[in-house]
Amino acid sequence: MLSLNNNLYLMKTIEVLRKLINMYYYLLLFVLIGIVIFISIMIQQGEVADLKIIEDYDVSNISTLKFLALISVPTTIYILFVRAVYLLKETLKDLSEGNYFSELIIKNFKMIGRLILICGVSYAVYKFLARLVMLGDIRLGIDFSLITPIVVGLFFMFLSEVFAKARLAEQENNLTI
Repeated sequence: MLSLNNNLYLMKTIEVLRKLINMYYYLLLFVLIGIVIFISIMIQQGEVADLKIIEDYDVSNISTLKFLALISVPTTIYILFVRAVYLLKETLKDLSEGNYFSELIIKNFKMIGRLILICGVSYAVYKFLARLVMLGDIRLGIDFSLITPIVVGLFFMFLSEVFAKARLAEQENNLTI
């Protein structure tokens, strides 16, 4: 009876998490579309000075090519993050169906970890280089926007390894029986 209760609790937890991740994913897509539309309108109206891509820097004085480079890098990073959330959404769908140790879940956890690591490190490097090139100064300090993605990315990669070992143990157990 205890095992049945644990399974029901696990399934409810996964289902709630799956719904939250689905909402988060669609919110991220909505924000991405909104930002693209907003920036397009701002460019057409010639009001790019109001955009604060880099704090303390007036972007209205830069060429269109530099401006596009300045906004395309964080947009690409954002798209990679959305991809990571999409993979998590798909992984939770598989988990909610009871496929706990499938190859897809292991592969997705590893890819999610890599994508989050890439996003976090890329964004930190982007902020550093953009500030250095545009403003000519450097700000040093502890930035949680770098530390958090590294921790979360490494956690997902670790989780992938744990699930891979559990898959092997499950396969060996099935052969023994």
